Amino acid sequence: MKKLAAITLVALVLLGVEGCSVDTPSYEAVQSETTQTLEKLVNVVPDPKEVVRQPEQPPYPCDDPLLMSRDRGAFYTGHWIIYVADDVDVHALLAALPTRLGDEWEERDLGIDVSFANLDLLEKDLNVSVSVQEAHIDGRLALEMIAISRCGTLPATPGP
Repeated sequence: MKKLAAITLVALVLLGVEGCSVDTPSYEAVQSETTQTLEKLVNVVPDPKEVVRQPEQPPYPCDDPLLMSRDRGAFYTGHWIIYVADDVDVHALLAALPTRLGDEWEERDLGIDVSFANLDLLEKDLNVSVSVQEAHIDGRLALEMIAISRCGTLPATPGP
């Protein structure tokens, strides 16, 4: 899980530099976009598979000092696990994903060398960054996916 946190932090830094715009959508909108992005990935993973959505994370502030950004709002983070058959060649599957996904996707090089199968992608139309990596969870082979949205505006908090 620590390796996933490091990859997620690098993705957040990259999003902080390029992921937010002047016309910030609502947090609800970026949450929906991120969910759609994860569903697109799930759809290109061959059967048999079992998808498990992980618990929702709290919104991550776009103006966090680590991100070198002053944008307002928050990122939505989606974390899904796709359990696959034990005989799946995860390296080959990840290598084929960019082609299967199409032109609206771009492979990203985050500059982190890891010892496991990993693929970092950007869904260009929605500006959602996704890290897909090989995982072994409770003895099962899986793809662990972390998707991070662009900045979204949180609803106003009612005052006292």
